[in-house]
Amino acid sequence: MNLQEKQEQLQAMFEPDDIEWRVQRAGIVGEKAWLMAVPYITARAVQERFDEVFGPFGWEPVFRDIVSEGKVIGCQCGITVHTDSRSVTKWDASENTNIEAIKGGRSTAMKRAAVQWGVGRYLYQMDTTFAECRKTTGFRDKLYGNIHVVRQKGKPDEYIDWRTPSLPHWAIPREDLSPYLDAIRKAEDMDQLSCALEGAVKAINAAQDANAKKEFTKLKKEKYQELNSKASEINERKTEELMAKAKELENLLANIPTKGALFNAFEKGIGQLQKQAKKDGISAEGATDALRSTYKALKSKMDEGNDHDQ
Repeated sequence: MNLQEKQEQLQAMFEPDDIEWRVQRAGIVGEKAWLMAVPYITARAVQERFDEVFGPFGWEPVFRDIVSEGKVIGCQCGITVHTDSRSVTKWDASENTNIEAIKGGRSTAMKRAAVQWGVGRYLYQMDTTFAECRKTTGFRDKLYGNIHVVRQKGKPDEYIDWRTPSLPHWAIPREDLSPYLDAIRKAEDMDQLSCALEGAVKAINAAQDANAKKEFTKLKKEKYQELNSKASEINERKTEELMAKAKELENLLANIPTKGALFNAFEKGIGQLQKQAKKDGISAEGATDALRSTYKALKSKMDEGNDHDQ
């Protein structure tokens, strides 16, 4: 397995069982609770992934305590990978946790160091996730499966019962990425294409599928060209229809006998053309210029007729 293949395997998605969710922010307003959760890979999943890719003797974690005023407040972790040519170490750090302070700090530091290698990095593409939750009375009232304690200075603790969110479809491992590519092929306008591209980018980046990336790049270029050409044809047809509408209005103006009625009809016609152009997403300039030219010619003719009468 070459380095490119190892990188793809190292950065591949994890099964949902290897993902844990942690509370990022939460609160209670009156009787209504809210809670935002973020996904993380587990330390066990990190260890298994490096074992799979490099073998149990091909990598190692190194820990260094972060000390302040004689107290251990956190931990640095460096994950070293050994190759035939050299060894490479990537570092990250974490503060100690409230529960199992030192052990928790080391676990978090190792997971963060793994992200430096690209392990689980795709999870950072996820949007903010609001978990289904409710205000509850305590640890025993656990309907959704998780309890978060909201602590407020000078007030009793409050409790939120929350359900572990589900991963989006694109973040779940799958061998077949064709549904995302098919969505690009089937897009009928730029809005649909934008939505399809967003889903495909997340899924393909998370899957680290080189072939799918090449197919995606090709499809994206072809689809943009197709839709731009289609949009150009549609705009050309709509512009022709608007010019035809302007011609109808010109014929209508030609049959109006007085300058006052002519002006009112002209103003109304300009408004109709602009409204239709806005609805169709095209420029009204050509059609309004044509109608304005006809109006000026008819008005000038009426002015000449009045001069002759006098």
